[in-house]
Amino acid sequence: MRMLALAAVVTFSLPAAAEPRRIPFWPDAVPAAIQHQVDGAYVLAAVRSLGRFHRVQGSAGFRAAADWVVGELGGAGYTDAVVESFPADGTTSYAHFKSYLGWTASAGRLEELAPSRRVLGDFTAAPVALADYSQDADVTADLVDVGTGTDAAAYQGKDVRGKLVLADGALPAVHRRAVEERGAAGIVSVFPNQRTGWSGLDPDLVRWGHLSPYQTANRFAFMISPRVAGTLRQELLRGAVRLSAHVRAKLVPASFDVVSATIAGSDPAAGDIVLTAHLCHQLAGANDDASGSAALLGVARALRAAIAAGALPPPRRTIRFLWLPEISGSQAWIISHPDLARRLRAGVHLDMVGSRPEVTHAALHVSRTAASLPHVINEITAAWVADVARASTALAETGDGDGLIWPTGGRDALVPDLRPLELGSDHQVFEAFGVPMAYFHDWPDVTIHTNKDVPDNLDATKLGRVAYMTAGIAWTLAALPDGEAARLPALDRATTDARLAQARHTALAGGWTADDTRLAEREAIATGVEELATIAAMWPATAGEVRRATAALAGSLPRSPPPSPTGRDARIPERTPAVRGPLDVYYYDHLAATLGDAAGPSTAMSRHHDVIAYEALNLVDGKRTISDIRDLLSGRYLPVPLADVAEWLDLLARAGVVRFRPRGR
Repeated sequence: MRMLALAAVVTFSLPAAAEPRRIPFWPDAVPAAIQHQVDGAYVLAAVRSLGRFHRVQGSAGFRAAADWVVGELGGAGYTDAVVESFPADGTTSYAHFKSYLGWTASAGRLEELAPSRRVLGDFTAAPVALADYSQDADVTADLVDVGTGTDAAAYQGKDVRGKLVLADGALPAVHRRAVEERGAAGIVSVFPNQRTGWSGLDPDLVRWGHLSPYQTANRFAFMISPRVAGTLRQELLRGAVRLSAHVRAKLVPASFDVVSATIAGSDPAAGDIVLTAHLCHQLAGANDDASGSAALLGVARALRAAIAAGALPPPRRTIRFLWLPEISGSQAWIISHPDLARRLRAGVHLDMVGSRPEVTHAALHVSRTAASLPHVINEITAAWVADVARASTALAETGDGDGLIWPTGGRDALVPDLRPLELGSDHQVFEAFGVPMAYFHDWPDVTIHTNKDVPDNLDATKLGRVAYMTAGIAWTLAALPDGEAARLPALDRATTDARLAQARHTALAGGWTADDTRLAEREAIATGVEELATIAAMWPATAGEVRRATAALAGSLPRSPPPSPTGRDARIPERTPAVRGPLDVYYYDHLAATLGDAAGPSTAMSRHHDVIAYEALNLVDGKRTISDIRDLLSGRYLPVPLADVAEWLDLLARAGVVRFRPRGR
């Protein structure tokens, strides 16, 4: 009986004069129904289960993890949960992205024979000890220190043929210089982790390494810690160091395996909401990204249970869940399902969402959509994040409320960092195809891609909170009634006012020119206009209010800087059909593949953040001029010289990514 009453509350909107709400556009019964079903303890247990697998893309460990997820979904009532496999064979291409090979490994042992005798790494005990895409070897040889090992100067005066090299540089580059060009037998690597403020402070981190999955002549690389490398280098100063390496592994044709499941919507014409996490990475790969994959399972379980219990009605839009091989799997799925891709209206991506900051030093970032894709999902995301921040702070500071905590988790306040677009995961693939995505991710995490990314570093409360926020965002996009959606235009208009004030402040504080300041003001308002349009597209009943709000904003749009004969580039770039999606797809770099050394950092765009280059390509639509693209980048991010944007687009034209429309077309 309680559930029936709750369902009735969900179905009918509360009057405008009701008590303050947790979420402005939902009666409190909706967040309560979602919170009731989310289980942070389950999510952490799922992290531990996924952490048992060495989840290299195109490997048996990845497939075992995918099958485990399907089993969990089946147990939660998903009858359509399935693993879909796309060829990863080094031949099949997904638009411009050429798939790479998979990998199978059963053994890898590195031993020091002299002057000491000890095991330096064992794949069966710690899979991170053997770099991905290593291949069969039985070698006993001396060790040669080649420093970074990535350029010819590192090898001057050193004979490495038939020997093992100790190197700090990126593995594919070391392999090319040492093994392919100079005949070294293999690599002992101390390649460091991503640089943070804590880099170098833990001498026992072992980095997860990768050779190229495209290089069928790979030998092998073992990964060691800075402490072990330091000991080897001290021994080399005193004389020869002899090692033995045994590897049983090889590159093989495989597949990109994608787990999918859906909550069917009642209106097939309304499109889908997509929720994603990447399933891959090393054992245990707890925060990256067993945490996101497990939290997504928590979302799937919670929404299905709430609907089954009658606490939530079936949604209007289909909610589509995807667990993917990072970036490559997203590209393969989208290219292979153009019909489904066209149905996607917006989504959420989860990648590293559960770490305890006292261990990893990470903050939870919540990135908004690309500025090239303004969308009401940003307003919706902010509301659900604010609910958790408010409730968790009240509990931490006063002991009031439930704080969205779980008994096995912490009680700290969540202090989220809402940011503009950040890159680095599957959302950048979906957004390159025009799907606006909110992105939850921890950064920095000093354990990422190492032997110390383990489940004990994670917190059940934080995982549960992320699952709750994600479920709430998805449910709003999929099921918000028109009556409640009527609140969104006013909320978005208020956000636009705040965005405009912030743009002015940023321009003043940064000493921007008058023209760039006007651009920032114009684009702050234009972003609001575009977000309002997405409200009307998602909820047509709001169209009247959206028109009124849009008219008010359009009337306040500052004019763009006046064009001048020397200050504008009227060329219009358009995308070529062969290149779809982002240029970098995991191990594949399209510019390097097409231009070689000419694609290096010589372009002026390399002086700017990678988001600017990514967004410049996203803004190519066959209508905007190069100057238009520069203006949007400068107004929505930061001032960018026109010459830099033009040079970047010229480079993309040489790589066949864009072409320039003939004049008069």
